[in-house]
Amino acid sequence: MNCVWAADEDVTPAHLNFAAQEVGNYEFVHYSSTGSNPATPYPTENLKEGGTVVLTGGQVKNDNASVAGFNKGCHIVSSDYGNMLLIKGNGSTEEPDLTAGDALGGYVNLNMFTTTDFPVNTPVRFQFVSKVVGGITSDYKVAIYNFGGSNSNIPLPETTTYSSIDTKWWPVIKDLNISTVVGDDQIPLRIKYSIPAAHANGRALYIATIKFTANPSDECPEFSPVFDGWDTPDGSPATAIESVEATHGFVAWDSQNIYLNEMEMGTPVYIYSLTGALVKTVEVTDSFMEVPMNQGAYIVKYGNKTSKVVL
Repeated sequence: MNCVWAADEDVTPAHLNFAAQEVGNYEFVHYSSTGSNPATPYPTENLKEGGTVVLTGGQVKNDNASVAGFNKGCHIVSSDYGNMLLIKGNGSTEEPDLTAGDALGGYVNLNMFTTTDFPVNTPVRFQFVSKVVGGITSDYKVAIYNFGGSNSNIPLPETTTYSSIDTKWWPVIKDLNISTVVGDDQIPLRIKYSIPAAHANGRALYIATIKFTANPSDECPEFSPVFDGWDTPDGSPATAIESVEATHGFVAWDSQNIYLNEMEMGTPVYIYSLTGALVKTVEVTDSFMEVPMNQGAYIVKYGNKTSKVVL
């Protein structure tokens, strides 16, 4: 397919544009026992025309059990920065009203395909922004291959998306090596996102952005060696968040509780996850209140004050 692509044109496949999808369940639709590309009876032409997501890995064993069990924890959720994908692993306490996936002990690969109308012979920039809630011991990684799956001259070599030292939103922004993508036989591309062994449990994974931009007009950003991530999913400056000690009260916390101190009676206190989901609402009924919470990071709002707490 030969097309003329405008500068900075968003060419992200619809099934990977989480911001445009409605809040609710998200399904990874196929399992492959033969590697990354779906095995028969899933028609190759359907994959190439419509795009899809294929699960593989040590603990993804069959369509009915493993894929359905993983899908239980997959949700499109809203936030102050738009809708995004949440993969809630078994045992995670993130977004308590949402279901978690079944327990998986091994690694999981998400193979996310583009479609046949993806640009060829055109500069394309890839952006992937994610965050993991819960301690991790191995790196999460992403790579992009052409449809043939060649391991040489691939569009994007394997790149770490999140490591054990990361605590913020982490962006991967790369200009793809498309020198080998010369025709429709190389399209769709396959994004391979790798969740390390046992890391599908006890953790919540947010993918805020998967984006492809044709003919980018600016230079690809290079991050400083001391760069420690983004405070927000889109890289915009974070709203000033600090503990406040004033006439209207203040927030304190330890590893188990959030403490509400000297606030006006009847004040509603809203506790959010870092993605903006409301976790709990409390009405102030005493000059000192103890609010038990699961370990994690939260935003506490009361009146015109906001505090960030980490339990």
